Amino acid sequence: MTQRQRTPGSATPRDDELLDRIRHWVTREPHLSTVLDRAAAAVTAALGADGCLVFRVADDGDLVLTAGLPVAGGPALTAGQPQPGGAALRIPRGFGVTGRVAADGLPAVLVDDHPRNARHRELMGLGPGEPVSRLCVPARVPGGTVAVLAVFSRRRRAFTRPEVDTAQAVADLVALRVQLSGQAAAIEGYRDLRDTAVATTVTMQEAERRRIAGDLHDGVTQAIASLSFRLSAATAALRAGDFGDAARQVDAARSLADLAFGETRSAITGLRSPILDDLGLAAGLASLARNVPNLPIQVDAQDLRLPEHVSTSLFRVAQEAVHNIVRHADASRAVIRLAKHGHTAMLTVTDDGRGFEPSGQALRPNGTPHGLRGMAERARLLGGELHVRSRPEEGTTIEVRIPDVL
Repeated sequence: MTQRQRTPGSATPRDDELLDRIRHWVTREPHLSTVLDRAAAAVTAALGADGCLVFRVADDGDLVLTAGLPVAGGPALTAGQPQPGGAALRIPRGFGVTGRVAADGLPAVLVDDHPRNARHRELMGLGPGEPVSRLCVPARVPGGTVAVLAVFSRRRRAFTRPEVDTAQAVADLVALRVQLSGQAAAIEGYRDLRDTAVATTVTMQEAERRRIAGDLHDGVTQAIASLSFRLSAATAALRAGDFGDAARQVDAARSLADLAFGETRSAITGLRSPILDDLGLAAGLASLARNVPNLPIQVDAQDLRLPEHVSTSLFRVAQEAVHNIVRHADASRAVIRLAKHGHTAMLTVTDDGRGFEPSGQALRPNGTPHGLRGMAERARLLGGELHVRSRPEEGTTIEVRIPDVL
């Protein structure tokens, strides 16, 4: 292609036509891969080059070949499609000319370049020892470089300043679309997280309601039914003049009333711990331990300044873990620990009970032994993780780590 004589930074009608086409694709074409392929083909034709490879900057800073024209007139490379030779091309952050262009945000022209990456050379159609002329321009946004357009020519040439300006103008238009696509993907990811959080919250609320209903049925309801029976028996004894039996029935009724009161208080505490509200998580864990009958629980809890929703979630995890110990573990003792490790809050609940064989399935949606799913979901909603360590007859440890809360 014959280059027109231009002053640096000047534009020609051909440049304007090229940029108009790029703007149209950037704003109208729904598929990013198509935009990148067309931009690569257009800049290749405009500069009379042999091809243009488009590298996107990955989250770790590496450059990943995403699209482009490998050889003049050849098939385009698009994301998700098999590439010639069957291997992807990934350039480490800051490595080589392309990596430096991405890191520095400045274009680079090389007249006699010898890329060392065999895959890279293959894509440019280079034979052993054959040099290539290259023009690499960064696709820039205010936050940095999001892609690199790497134009190449197997015919030795020095890309001119006007050609650099043309390629850079194309790259910066492409950058806007790459950034927009990344933001759209992030928004979609946030929507998925929101939907998962809403579904998980509803599921956990229903599970909590079922648990409380079960506690009320097993404890309070039965105690009140027995209380009613004892009072009826006392009434019958009084009518029969058997005051001794009436007194015994009243004493039994009083005991049942105390039991019903205790069960009701436990259910209310299950809904919300007043001590947790007033004195914090450490005091709430100590109160939880004191109110568990027939199981000595040692509490070693630092007084951490945690957001309210984090304190509540960790309290619920401890509550569920203790509930599991009482119902399933046949343990003689348990320990609750709350500590900080840097900016991470860590809660562990350990018992010396019968243990079990943990598996990844226990933490998945379809596997819910011992309430582990609910505890794991609480941790995930806070950006944390739940780990289970257990072996049959060797006890169990539930550990929750919540990062970046201190």
